[in-house]
Amino acid sequence: MISIAHRIQLMPNNKQKTYFRKAIGCNRLAYNWGLAEWERRHKKGETLLNDIVIRNAFNAIRRELFPFTYEVTKYATSYAFKDLYNGFKNFFAKRAGYPKPHKKKEGCGSFYVCCGERVSLNDEHKGMKHLKGVAHNKKRKHQYLNVPNLGYVKMSERLRFNGKINYVRIKQEGEKFFAVFSVNISEEEYIRTHPKSAFCKEDCAVGIDIGLKDVMTLSDGIVIKNPHSFRKHERKLARTMRQLERRVHVKTKQDRKENVSSSNNYRKAANRLRRLHQHIANERRDFQHKLTTVISTSYKYIVVEDADIAEWLRSRKVSKAAWDTGAGEIRREIKYKSAMKGVRLVLADQYYASSKICSHCGSRKEILALNERIYRCPHCGAVMDRDFNASLNLLSLLEKQIGVDYSKLTPVDLKALQSRFALNGIATSKVDTGRQQKPQCRNIAAL
Repeated sequence: MISIAHRIQLMPNNKQKTYFRKAIGCNRLAYNWGLAEWERRHKKGETLLNDIVIRNAFNAIRRELFPFTYEVTKYATSYAFKDLYNGFKNFFAKRAGYPKPHKKKEGCGSFYVCCGERVSLNDEHKGMKHLKGVAHNKKRKHQYLNVPNLGYVKMSERLRFNGKINYVRIKQEGEKFFAVFSVNISEEEYIRTHPKSAFCKEDCAVGIDIGLKDVMTLSDGIVIKNPHSFRKHERKLARTMRQLERRVHVKTKQDRKENVSSSNNYRKAANRLRRLHQHIANERRDFQHKLTTVISTSYKYIVVEDADIAEWLRSRKVSKAAWDTGAGEIRREIKYKSAMKGVRLVLADQYYASSKICSHCGSRKEILALNERIYRCPHCGAVMDRDFNASLNLLSLLEKQIGVDYSKLTPVDLKALQSRFALNGIATSKVDTGRQQKPQCRNIAAL
């Protein structure tokens, strides 16, 4: 069985949006209460703490102190303790930091709707009496999700996968709401919904050098251009933030004591800023998924450097470019998509000097500045692009570590691969794949 997620945008009315915001608030309340209760009990010496213990303690006082939580689905509060328990497990396993309280923010938050067999989807809207007998959704383009204590909410599309639904979670991003389905599907269902590319060969391999100036440089000589999702909108983003700052809102503690309220123009400007941030995130996410899907369906063996992305983000000079590229997310998507598609992925050690080693003679250049974009070997005289040289060194690890033979793509295959990138709106270019030999200077005095 394969666990897969499907994210579908919801189309709620005003009443349903109010319910969603109330459920998000109840989820935040339960999470923060559980975190405080966990810390209080831990100081007393209790060690066998889990989500069930904290949830039972919350349910014991829920009707007396928090009766408004019964207006929403019970999963909005009960599954908050499960998220808290998973947060502590990740903290003790050193996979994440200590769980922090959830803050109240406009335009973000999530809650669970239901799980397992209780998830109800329908092709017809059964929640409103005035829609009875009215023909709608004839072409079956969308479905309706039944939310407890609310009714049916329209989804923008149908659930694509046939399988067992584990749970449904509703997330708010800006002014939009999304339903995230977790579905267990069989391998046959995965093959049906994810057909293999006709271009992919059984023994083709690629070495990928992930960078900042260009997102990727493939060992086949193809360079994936950076779309610069943030840089394109940086000036507009700064202008919108200045407009927001000039509107009337709470700026200091004294304003809060004087009960200064935000103006309507402040809320409008905040919504414009939120939509712009969401647009940038969606543009970057769309590029990342299209790129990693083409890569994982076009090769049988992939070699990627396990670079220290956190070090990039801590650097003052390249942190903005690292955030804009999303190199860590690209590598993560390559990992899980390769695992689902049966592609062999090899991770090179982060201390492997792929950029300093000559792919032609194997000699190592000890000093290589970051601004040197052309690699010049002092021993054999080879001159080539720095990132292309690194991708060739990564590809050579495939034979050294696994010991498999791989075939190179023909010019026709490379043209077909570039066409796949172009169909998905991904800009590419070619590097000079030939290894140029530096002309040798003769010693005239010795003649």
